[in-house]
Amino acid sequence: MAGGQPAYEWLSVFDQVAEPIFIHDKLFCILRCNAAYVAYADRPLREIIGMPYWQVFPKSAAPLALGADSDTAASAAANAVTNSEFTTADGQVFLSHEVTAHRISGEFWYSSHVMENVTARKRQEQVAELKTSFSDAMIGSAPGIFFVVDRGGALIRWNAGLNALSGHSDADLRQTSLPALAPADGQSQITAKLEEAFEAGSTQGELRLLCTGGQNTWDCVFSAQRFEMAGVAYVVGFCIDKTQVRRLENDLIREKAISDTIIESAPGAFYMIDEDTNLVRWNKTMNKATGLSDEQLRGKSILSAIHEQDRSLAAAKFLAAFATGYSHMEVRVPTVDQGLRYMLKTARRFTVEGVPYLAGYSVDVTDRKHSEEALVKEKAFSDALVESVPGAFYVVDMEGNYYRWNSYLNRLTGLSDRELLQRPSLLSILEEDRPLAAEAMKHAFENGYAQAELRVHTRDRGIRLFAITARRFQVDAATYLVGVGMDTTEWLAKIQHLEHDAWTDALTQVANRGHFMELAKQEFARCRRYGHAISLWMLDIDHFKNVNDTYGHQAGDVALQALVAMSRKSLRDWDILGRMGGEEFAVLLPETETSQALLVAERFRQTVAGAGVTLEKDKTVRLTVSIGIATAQDTDADLDALLERADQALYQAKRTGRDKVCLADSAG
Repeated sequence: MAGGQPAYEWLSVFDQVAEPIFIHDKLFCILRCNAAYVAYADRPLREIIGMPYWQVFPKSAAPLALGADSDTAASAAANAVTNSEFTTADGQVFLSHEVTAHRISGEFWYSSHVMENVTARKRQEQVAELKTSFSDAMIGSAPGIFFVVDRGGALIRWNAGLNALSGHSDADLRQTSLPALAPADGQSQITAKLEEAFEAGSTQGELRLLCTGGQNTWDCVFSAQRFEMAGVAYVVGFCIDKTQVRRLENDLIREKAISDTIIESAPGAFYMIDEDTNLVRWNKTMNKATGLSDEQLRGKSILSAIHEQDRSLAAAKFLAAFATGYSHMEVRVPTVDQGLRYMLKTARRFTVEGVPYLAGYSVDVTDRKHSEEALVKEKAFSDALVESVPGAFYVVDMEGNYYRWNSYLNRLTGLSDRELLQRPSLLSILEEDRPLAAEAMKHAFENGYAQAELRVHTRDRGIRLFAITARRFQVDAATYLVGVGMDTTEWLAKIQHLEHDAWTDALTQVANRGHFMELAKQEFARCRRYGHAISLWMLDIDHFKNVNDTYGHQAGDVALQALVAMSRKSLRDWDILGRMGGEEFAVLLPETETSQALLVAERFRQTVAGAGVTLEKDKTVRLTVSIGIATAQDTDADLDALLERADQALYQAKRTGRDKVCLADSAG
């Protein structure tokens, strides 16, 4: 320094330094910068000098707070860590390092900063962080238990499943090994399995690990594989609940049992071939017909079992089936015990995991008379395999969920196979009937069979009544119900209609004689049992023959219907009206004494007498009625006795002038 002025001469070396350098005063305004700084700032030098340095790069963090006095600022600049990040407009990241702070005189000081380009390092850190996050996400989402161990079995990495199973924290697991998490008698097994993975590259098997507290154990399926990182070998592995694997195995066994049953119960020889016509699957009928064992048939071309003169036809038909989906042929087949036979072979294409196969049956059609029966049985059998029975076929598991069904159930519910799978079957039943359905299901599981009439939701026909059957069966240790639901809505309506016709007079729509007598006997017995009064009318239209003779029988029918309509207005809902024959009617009035029966009868007689019945062509006829009334007495042994007394009272009313009401007690 000279003459109290700062010595800037040494700053001339700035422009020769590749890193950006700048110097600021106590107000953090830039006093000097080199060419590299100007280049990254991407603005003229005149706009930079005097500008607070945090404004040069807009994305940078703000500096120390302004406003401190010079001594404090100089002290802060000299002692604080001022490594700050600056970001240029094009995304370059710089780390600014403070070199020193100089107090020149009195109120003047400055600091110089060298800016290090750390863009590449930042991006590498971001990539490493992303990889770590991705790795953590994969490990965390792994099913069951995930682990990484070193050659000594020490745990290097694991997922939360291992924490939950063992009850150990991360800190505890870092201090232990995988074999130490097993029961004492199983640790050597794990050690041996890990050694096998290190030596052979992979291993698998079943293991047993201790659960939280060490009181219980967890059986699992174990799979592990060796890998290397930075020249060091490790083993990564998974443990999955053994019960899940067993469940899959049981499902496979169940499905195989069902398919084997279907295949073995098929009429004729069943076969399944690949695109090279080699046999993949068959039933025992195929063994019997060819005289070959399973080992001899496996991988053998089905064409070799066909007469040589028909093999070209068969090969073309099989090729067509793979192309179009279906084919059938009639070919000659040599058999062991029956010689050369004509066989009708069907072939239908299906795929398993994208690989096409053909499945079909061979039916002996040598006897043309029996060929139609065989074809019908074959078609019926094929249809039965697909649709089982008419109506809704279903299989439900122990939880009442759909396990299998036919397309009728899809159409009935409007649900796809995906929607029906594992769907509670009770959801198809009207809510009010679900308790009954659940009880029937319980009875079937406990006793082997049940049936019920239930209302069912349908897609396009609303609520329908179904007769449901359920029969218990077992596959291995699993129990199911198989059943059929038949829509009985129309049938029940027909039965009800027939019952109505059997009980009701067709002309007047009131109870006929037989139904009236049945209802009246029940009501008579009830009133006698409880000591209640009961009365009976016998009613006859006066001179009804004159109506028929004068106006015709159709007019007589209109008159009878009009009389019934008037009676409905006079009688109570629980009174029983019946047509006994011709123009004669009977009315049973439960809970009714003689005086009330007489009052209602007289009022009805007056109503009929005062009302005209309109016939065809505006013709009107006036009717009158005669009524006989009897009220049950202790001497009436049964309903017939009451009817007899009411009939006598009616005869008295007709004999003494008609258009009147007579009581049985006054008849004589």
